[in-house]
Amino acid sequence: MSPRPNKGWGADAAAWIQAAGSIAAIAGAAWLAQSETRRARASRREQNEEAAWHVRFMIVQAQFESHIIAAELVNRTEPITKFDAREWRQRAATCRTGLNALMGRTDHVHPSVTHVTANAKILIDDLMDDLTSLEALIASENQPDQYLIDRIVSPHIALIEVIEQYDGRMRGVRLALDEGGDMLPIRSWAAWDADDGQVGGLKGS
Repeated sequence: MSPRPNKGWGADAAAWIQAAGSIAAIAGAAWLAQSETRRARASRREQNEEAAWHVRFMIVQAQFESHIIAAELVNRTEPITKFDAREWRQRAATCRTGLNALMGRTDHVHPSVTHVTANAKILIDDLMDDLTSLEALIASENQPDQYLIDRIVSPHIALIEVIEQYDGRMRGVRLALDEGGDMLPIRSWAAWDADDGQVGGLKGS
């Protein structure tokens, strides 16, 4: 008679199955962790890009308000009244309040967002100072000279350049995020590479 075959799985086969299951579980956990990381990066990028859009809206609004002020100041046939000066200062103050709120954030998608926001805020702060001077002149029954008028008019042009600069930088940031899998590729930044012969982005002596 032929030998009777063993029934069921032996101890070695069970051990192999258990090991294979453990490996599969580890691989699955690693894949899940990577997937969660990718989703977290994508979510963070989406939130940061939304915040960057908020910044752009406020800068565009500041340009719009300063343009109204400049147009009403230059294209007028009657003397400036205290009500004109007060309205213009209120327009500028609204813009400054909005920019101040965005300046307080520390989680912007890129430092250039903070830098451009600060640039826009400085322009609006200067406009506020000049409008305060204008309001004081009108209160003393005087009219502004050409120098003050030019200072009040100039921010709306400068803010157009700020918007163009912002859009250009954000295009570069989005490209970098696309190339870095929703992360800025800071690991490839030459200034942080070992023995690159540079200090602060400039070649050392």
